[in-house]
Amino acid sequence: MPNRLSANAFSNDANASFPDESDKAEPAGERPSPVAVNLLERLSLSQMTTKRWAIEQELWACRRLGLRHIGLWRLKCEDLGEDNVAALLCEHGLTASSISWIGGFTCPNGYLLRDTLEESEEVIQFASWVGASNVVVATGEQGRHILSHATRLAVSSLRRLGDLAGEKGVHLAVMPMTPSTAHGWTFLHSLRKCQDLLELCDHPHVGLCLNSYHLLQKRNWRQELTEAIDHVKLIRLCDGPTTKRPRKQCLPLDGRMPLLSLVEHLERSGYSGLYEIDTWNDDVWQTEDLAPFQRSIDALASHFRPE
Repeated sequence: MPNRLSANAFSNDANASFPDESDKAEPAGERPSPVAVNLLERLSLSQMTTKRWAIEQELWACRRLGLRHIGLWRLKCEDLGEDNVAALLCEHGLTASSISWIGGFTCPNGYLLRDTLEESEEVIQFASWVGASNVVVATGEQGRHILSHATRLAVSSLRRLGDLAGEKGVHLAVMPMTPSTAHGWTFLHSLRKCQDLLELCDHPHVGLCLNSYHLLQKRNWRQELTEAIDHVKLIRLCDGPTTKRPRKQCLPLDGRMPLLSLVEHLERSGYSGLYEIDTWNDDVWQTEDLAPFQRSIDALASHFRPE
């Protein structure tokens, strides 16, 4: 996995090819009537969206925004100290929706697999300690491995870590990414490929983390999501200015991706987990204003608010 978080990591190359993408955002008239759900209780803000904020500022912001959950970024937790993070979560009355990232099972940075697994086990232990529901996984890129060997490395690693996750009451959530954004992160470039890997893994504590920015670039996302719904452990919400090869990310409902249709589809399909706001964008990272976040959260929550 990359050693630093960059907005370019999730910005698509203009020359990338996505044969299943749609040129237009979904017309609002094609959406079914909204489901009634208190979405605010299930929304979380990822620390990767506010990567330049101090953790105390992030926790305060979550409370001001009416949120009950925060998605932890492992690097920030390590910088502050795990004991301090746990104490601050308790002080602010927040729970951790997830912690990111573990993985790199293909050892793209020259690490030994043994060390990678030991490090991942420590993160799972910490997730259990602070009550995080999920640990988000990036498998590592294929690198010099043939695909079958990269797959074997990922499957065997996930089975081992899944056993520990089961003991600790945590789920591992593997996240696929579109090809132009996956460099350094994962060889799983679609939901279907990720689902195939999970079926090989066949572990009750290993599932899916889906980021809307990646998922909604596929025209047939509904069909793929319906087939994979039982594996979904965590949804990350991020928008883009277009559904076809968006060049940057933006906060939910600031763009043209069909996020409302996605949430409606998930709710009608029985998803009852959490939604994390997870946006990698330099402009978002620079702001300390809560207003853009409040607008996004209010728009999401009001659309699904029970009467």
